Amino acid sequence: MSHPWRNGTQVLSIAGDNSDYSDCNDSTDVLLTNNIIEHPQVSQSQAELDVIKLAQSHFTSQALLAAIRVGALDVLAASHDGDMASMSVDEIIAKIQTRDSAAVVNRDALFRCLRLLCTSGVIKETINCAYETAYSLTQMGRLLHQRPGRKGDTSSMASFVLHWSEIPLWNAWSELPDYVAGKCSSPVNHMADDDASRKSFDGDVPPFDRANGISASDYYKKNQASCTHRNAVARYASSKEITSILSAMQSSSALNESKIAEKTVVDVGGGYGCLIHAIKTSMPTVGRCYCLDLPGVIDDAILINDSSNDHKITATFVQGNMFDPSTIPPCDIIITKHVLCDFSDEDVLRALRAFHESLSHGGKLVIMDAVLPNGSDLNSKWNAAISFDVLLMLTGRRGERSRLEWSNLGQRAGFVLEDVLPTSSVTVDLAILSRI
Repeated sequence: MSHPWRNGTQVLSIAGDNSDYSDCNDSTDVLLTNNIIEHPQVSQSQAELDVIKLAQSHFTSQALLAAIRVGALDVLAASHDGDMASMSVDEIIAKIQTRDSAAVVNRDALFRCLRLLCTSGVIKETINCAYETAYSLTQMGRLLHQRPGRKGDTSSMASFVLHWSEIPLWNAWSELPDYVAGKCSSPVNHMADDDASRKSFDGDVPPFDRANGISASDYYKKNQASCTHRNAVARYASSKEITSILSAMQSSSALNESKIAEKTVVDVGGGYGCLIHAIKTSMPTVGRCYCLDLPGVIDDAILINDSSNDHKITATFVQGNMFDPSTIPPCDIIITKHVLCDFSDEDVLRALRAFHESLSHGGKLVIMDAVLPNGSDLNSKWNAAISFDVLLMLTGRRGERSRLEWSNLGQRAGFVLEDVLPTSSVTVDLAILSRI
């Protein structure tokens, strides 16, 4: 059998494997002879390096998932809170096994993953007094520390990694190329309970369904552990959003307290009333406030509010339907957060027309969704909302819209887009439309 070493010369493949290349004359092989790399003296451009970095981006996310699951980041967080500034790989493993005597850790694999995470700013490497490599968490890394037993904790971002890198959602990405190409597909991982659900899909079936043989909503209903991480991501985002929304409103010339004093406000799809309550509490001169949602949601909201000993919701709960203007109280301002992004353009138009009927002349509609950038604002810049939009597509939900899209939809329903206010939260902006 031939060997990758041939006559004292090692053949390395840029693909990263150890395959037999004895019959390969591909010019992409790099020949190492007498410890001298033989290749043309041409440096790689920044664009080439950027392509490599982009193509490798999933390497880091999976290494991060491994470090979180094995408990390495929690151990490092504890060392940061204690008297140890940094820890060697062996010390990290010892602490993991102290917490869980049955834990088995691949030392070499953990070492390589930690080293990779150093390049992305999660961990930093130093040399300790024993001349060993040692690791500690950066500020970003400390955000990934999990705190077991702290129900409803919104300080840890570990669930972002645990949710987005979990196998069902991860596998859904592998179905994206066929979905973009409009190809029919059969489920790769049959997670459905019955054979009837295991069927071929047409080109419109979302990637998550293709990969798992079940819709995302049904999957998370049946898998509580996965749903826990998904809900934790939502709680974290929501905890940042309300404060950022209030700040943006107060600094706005259209939505500050003096502008909406004595105005009637309806929160459409307001759930349990947290947002409308926060608005009323922070701007007490606002007029009457309503929280409108579907009957089942409102029944739960009233039950929860009545059983609460504090933080009573100051809004009036209303059962309604955003497509039926007769169920929406007459008002001066309608707000709606993360509702319209789940509906098609046709359904959104129906809702906007219902809002138009319920609003007073010159009334405001404030759409609280992530508003996507257009044109030069989009190019070559990372934007969380753009990524979230593709994620929504992956799981079969609708998606976010751009400023231009909201302007066009608004005009068709009798509104003019007045402004888009950014907030300090990457998941929400305020698109302000005026009734004409």
